[in-house]
Amino acid sequence: MTRDDLIGAVRRFAGLRVAVYGDLIADEFVYGLSNRISREAPVLILDRVSSELRPGGGANSAHNLAALGALPVPVGVLGDDAEGKALRETLRAAGADLTHVRTLSGYRTPTKTRILGGSPHSAQQQLVRVDHGGGLPPGTDVAALLGPELEAAVRAARGLLIADYGYAVVRGELAAGAIARIRAAGGVATVDSRRGLAGFAGCTAATPNQEEAESLLGEEIAADAAGLARQGDRLTDLLHCDAVVLTLGSRGMVVLRHNAAPERIPVHGSDEVADVTGAGDTVISALTLGLLAGLDLVAAAHLANVAAGRVVMKRGTAVITARELEAALASWSPSPAPTARRA
Repeated sequence: MTRDDLIGAVRRFAGLRVAVYGDLIADEFVYGLSNRISREAPVLILDRVSSELRPGGGANSAHNLAALGALPVPVGVLGDDAEGKALRETLRAAGADLTHVRTLSGYRTPTKTRILGGSPHSAQQQLVRVDHGGGLPPGTDVAALLGPELEAAVRAARGLLIADYGYAVVRGELAAGAIARIRAAGGVATVDSRRGLAGFAGCTAATPNQEEAESLLGEEIAADAAGLARQGDRLTDLLHCDAVVLTLGSRGMVVLRHNAAPERIPVHGSDEVADVTGAGDTVISALTLGLLAGLDLVAAAHLANVAAGRVVMKRGTAVITARELEAALASWSPSPAPTARRA
């Protein structure tokens, strides 16, 4: 694996068709200035300056895929509300194929509103997050609503990315069929699930964070090589997958494969992180495309790590373009962290 290998893979991203089955979320950012305390309660008073809405969750994965040159095909639902309409417009402008996104009457697009404040000459800090929306109307038959859409999207795709944020849109029975179809056709299936990772057996790779992996294992992630190797065997057995790419925040990531030494990958780039919002979406998007472009799991994980290292330097829910990723790879070193050895 060389720098040229990774850059060459990025140049093969163009036009790769990837179905994205997941929760389409709106990330709203409200910015304000503050220099006084309320008399009504000991809280800051913000003078609202601006706001913006960006794709989040599965919509952010689709947005990242598009920015990297691929053709994302989201499968999911949006509300007939301002947030849903804004997401449609943003994803359409980015080049996503929205044929299989359904508008659901009575459904409020899941929205995460982050309030940020600060003084005129300081960086704005997140003060609070307010979530709303996402509850499916009673009696909604997700299988009838999205089953045909998912089948059609997967039939025409080379890859499948599942982004399960727990809003009940991603159903295990639909996902299982889609994973089996894409893999039978020689494609790649990747999964990011907040609460139901065990329900997506058979995928190529899953990308849990430490908390999600520990929840599935029922124990803390081991610090020693032998313990990590044992847990890698357990995770890949539980998920019947080729690999688990475990994301560890400031400690980088670890690639876990069955009966193989864990591969530690240190964080790429500066430690001056601006915002980690949506970094996991960047990881799974770049990993999926790396695999589709012919990289092995470890090389694709290195590529995803570089992409995430670049995107966390941006404010808010952000994406990385293919050109930016190529530039970031120019400073990438092929020397990984010491590989953990099996006992």
